[in-house]
Amino acid sequence: MATVPSPLSGTFSGTGESDAVLVRGACNITLKFGGAVATVRLEKSFDGGSTWFTVSKNTVPEDASFTDSVSAVIEEHEGGVLYRWNCSAFTSGAVIYRIGKADGPRREFI
Repeated sequence: MATVPSPLSGTFSGTGESDAVLVRGACNITLKFGGAVATVRLEKSFDGGSTWFTVSKNTVPEDASFTDSVSAVIEEHEGGVLYRWNCSAFTSGAVIYRIGKADGPRREFI
Protein backbone atom coordinates (compact mmCIF):
# COMPACT_ATOMS: atom_id res chain seq x y z
CA MET A 1 0.00 0.00 0.00
CA ALA A 2 1.32 3.41 -0.94
CA THR A 3 0.79 6.55 1.08
CA VAL A 4 0.28 9.45 -1.28
CA PRO A 5 0.27 13.19 -0.62
CA SER A 6 -3.10 14.90 -0.30
CA PRO A 7 -5.22 15.26 -2.34
CA LEU A 8 -5.90 11.63 -3.14
CA SER A 9 -8.26 11.03 -6.05
CA GLY A 10 -9.26 8.28 -8.41
CA THR A 11 -12.10 6.15 -9.75
CA PHE A 12 -13.57 2.82 -8.68
CA SER A 13 -14.79 0.58 -11.52
CA GLY A 14 -14.92 -2.49 -9.29
CA THR A 15 -14.34 -3.49 -5.70
CA GLY A 16 -11.08 -2.59 -3.96
CA GLU A 17 -9.35 0.03 -1.85
CA SER A 18 -7.88 3.39 -2.77
CA ASP A 19 -4.36 4.31 -1.76
CA ALA A 20 -4.09 5.79 1.73
CA VAL A 21 -3.36 9.37 2.69
CA LEU A 22 -2.23 10.88 5.99
CA VAL A 23 -4.88 13.19 7.40
CA ARG A 24 -4.51 15.74 10.21
CA GLY A 25 -6.90 18.62 10.78
CA ALA A 26 -9.77 19.46 8.44
CA CYS A 27 -10.13 17.31 5.33
CA ASN A 28 -12.55 17.29 2.36
CA ILE A 29 -14.01 13.92 1.43
CA THR A 30 -16.00 13.44 -1.78
CA LEU A 31 -17.69 10.59 -3.64
CA LYS A 32 -19.50 11.05 -6.97
CA PHE A 33 -21.62 8.08 -8.02
CA GLY A 34 -23.15 9.47 -11.24
CA GLY A 35 -25.47 6.49 -11.71
CA ALA A 36 -23.04 3.89 -10.36
CA VAL A 37 -24.38 1.07 -8.20
CA ALA A 38 -21.83 0.46 -5.43
CA THR A 39 -21.11 0.72 -1.71
CA VAL A 40 -18.06 2.72 -0.62
CA ARG A 41 -16.80 3.10 2.97
CA LEU A 42 -14.47 5.70 4.45
CA GLU A 43 -11.86 3.92 6.57
CA LYS A 44 -8.94 4.91 8.79
CA SER A 45 -5.90 3.18 10.26
CA PHE A 46 -3.88 4.04 13.36
CA ASP A 47 -1.13 1.46 12.78
CA GLY A 48 0.24 2.34 9.35
CA GLY A 49 -2.34 0.38 7.36
CA SER A 50 -2.35 -3.06 8.99
CA THR A 51 -5.79 -2.65 10.60
CA TRP A 52 -8.61 -0.57 9.11
CA PHE A 53 -11.73 0.79 10.84
CA THR A 54 -14.83 2.21 9.16
CA VAL A 55 -15.23 5.86 10.16
CA SER A 56 -18.42 6.90 11.96
CA LYS A 57 -20.37 9.42 9.86
CA ASN A 58 -21.94 11.29 12.76
CA THR A 59 -22.01 11.34 16.55
CA VAL A 60 -24.18 8.22 16.47
CA PRO A 61 -22.05 5.16 15.66
CA GLU A 62 -23.30 4.84 12.09
CA ASP A 63 -20.72 3.65 9.56
CA ALA A 64 -19.58 6.06 6.87
CA SER A 65 -20.82 3.72 4.15
CA PHE A 66 -22.28 5.35 1.05
CA THR A 67 -24.39 4.30 -1.93
CA ASP A 68 -24.88 7.84 -3.24
CA SER A 69 -22.74 10.95 -3.78
CA VAL A 70 -21.43 12.80 -0.73
CA SER A 71 -19.18 15.77 -0.07
CA ALA A 72 -18.26 16.79 3.47
CA VAL A 73 -15.51 18.11 5.68
CA ILE A 74 -14.16 15.84 8.44
CA GLU A 75 -11.52 16.53 11.05
CA GLU A 76 -8.76 14.32 12.42
CA HIS A 77 -7.03 15.49 15.62
CA GLU A 78 -4.51 12.67 15.99
CA GLY A 79 -1.28 12.59 13.99
CA GLY A 80 -0.20 9.65 11.84
CA VAL A 81 -3.72 8.51 10.91
CA LEU A 82 -4.24 7.12 7.41
CA TYR A 83 -7.55 7.42 5.54
CA ARG A 84 -8.74 5.57 2.45
CA TRP A 85 -11.90 4.69 0.50
CA ASN A 86 -12.96 1.03 0.27
CA CYS A 87 -15.40 -0.01 -2.47
CA SER A 88 -16.84 -3.12 -0.79
CA ALA A 89 -19.66 -3.85 -3.26
CA PHE A 90 -19.88 -3.00 -6.96
CA THR A 91 -22.47 -3.70 -9.64
CA SER A 92 -22.00 -1.10 -12.38
CA GLY A 93 -20.80 2.35 -13.38
CA ALA A 94 -17.90 4.30 -11.91
CA VAL A 95 -17.42 6.08 -8.59
CA ILE A 96 -15.07 9.07 -8.44
CA TYR A 97 -13.40 9.62 -5.06
CA ARG A 98 -11.27 12.30 -3.42
CA ILE A 99 -9.69 13.04 -0.02
CA GLY A 100 -7.99 16.44 0.27
CA LYS A 101 -6.85 19.07 2.77
CA ALA A 102 -9.52 21.55 3.86
CA ASP A 103 -9.61 24.84 5.71
CA GLY A 104 -12.48 25.55 8.06
CA PRO A 105 -14.69 23.78 10.59
CA ARG A 106 -15.96 20.21 10.47
CA ARG A 107 -19.47 19.51 9.19
CA GLU A 108 -21.60 16.42 9.77
CA PHE A 109 -21.95 13.99 6.84
CA ILE A 110 -25.73 14.30 6.83
